[in-house]
Amino acid sequence: MTSSTSKSLEERQESLRRWIPANGQPEASKGVNHIAVFSKDLEATAAFYADVLGMPVVQVTSNRDVEESTHMNVSIGGGVRLSFFDFPQVPRLQKRSPEGVGGVMHIAIGMTSDQKADAIGGLTEHKVDFREIAGSLYFKDPNGLTLEFMPLV
Repeated sequence: MTSSTSKSLEERQESLRRWIPANGQPEASKGVNHIAVFSKDLEATAAFYADVLGMPVVQVTSNRDVEESTHMNVSIGGGVRLSFFDFPQVPRLQKRSPEGVGGVMHIAIGMTSDQKADAIGGLTEHKVDFREIAGSLYFKDPNGLTLEFMPLV
């Protein structure tokens, strides 16, 4: 990185730091309840999360907004769920979407070292490609969603 690029990056980051409250502002919510994700194949998604990652499906219902759609919740721990929705009547949602602004880069899930070892075992057993970077595991689910399993600190 050139010194001018580095300086520009530092200036941009310093400008953003003005949004960090100095006096410990109270939290505005109780945190994430669920993350809604389009799914092209709920059966493959359920098998991946339950069999490969050990994260159970905890609820399956009709989508309250679109009667032809199913809403499936997977528990990822800490009271947080990934909520998968299929829309079989929408052809563009049967394909993986390209990355882009507003899209999800990845979802990071905290894990103990034992949980991480179990995850590596499941990924390896089911021949799921993954990368380990700085102690975190990165891999894609059947929908193309990138997950990061990161060590708890």
